Amino acid sequence: MENNEVKNSNSFGSGQSKGLGFGILLMVIGVLFLGFNFGLIDSPLKRVIFSWPMILIVIGASKVYRRDYFTAAILFIIGFFFIMPRIIHAYPQNFPGIDGSFTHIYWPLLLIAGGILMILKRLYGKPCENTKMHAKHYNRHHSYNGPIGSFSKNSIFGGGEHIVLEPDFKGGEINAVFGGLTLDLRHTNLSEGVSRLEVNAVFGGVTIFVPNDWFVETHIDAVFGGFEDKRMVKLPVNTERKLVITGACVFGGGELSN
Repeated sequence: MENNEVKNSNSFGSGQSKGLGFGILLMVIGVLFLGFNFGLIDSPLKRVIFSWPMILIVIGASKVYRRDYFTAAILFIIGFFFIMPRIIHAYPQNFPGIDGSFTHIYWPLLLIAGGILMILKRLYGKPCENTKMHAKHYNRHHSYNGPIGSFSKNSIFGGGEHIVLEPDFKGGEINAVFGGLTLDLRHTNLSEGVSRLEVNAVFGGVTIFVPNDWFVETHIDAVFGGFEDKRMVKLPVNTERKLVITGACVFGGGELSN
């Protein structure tokens, strides 16, 4: 039986995986500090390694582990783009003719990379056999309805409003990069069991409207951003139908409302 309490979580994981990952992260940070203290790592690299763009790269690596390659690619591209000025500042002799104005000059590269990602996702976005096997395993144990990606909306340097009118909502994916998206689910119903919606906001925002009697759980990774649940929940909720929202807000945000 599901718990009637509506849960809201902003974390990098849960349970054993969370503890393991955090432990490894602490070990790596400790080794890096020792390297700097003993002169084994060049001191100019400290400003590169311990920086906010590196946080995006680390989160991207965790997304690769979860096989969320599209989000990982977005985080890697943005992270490496904004970490480049720090690398140039640390080793100017290796980048003749390029100064601190790197981001102002080369920002169109983000547009190009975003376009390439969208094309690749359209061409090669079908799940591989391992992903299909994982989905089947998930369906047997979690009553998951439909494949992730059955509903997909992307906004890069843009925005839009989308209303779902299908009889049953079976989950999907929303990506807002330097843009905003609004998803209205108040005219549809949840399928029985668990439906999953992945939400990623990178320098963007996402607003999701749901009926006030839906059972919704949020599990959003937040880095310099956040995801708020602003609903007025109507009790009792139907615990036989649940929407689980996962994803990441990186220098972006989102909200759940009704």
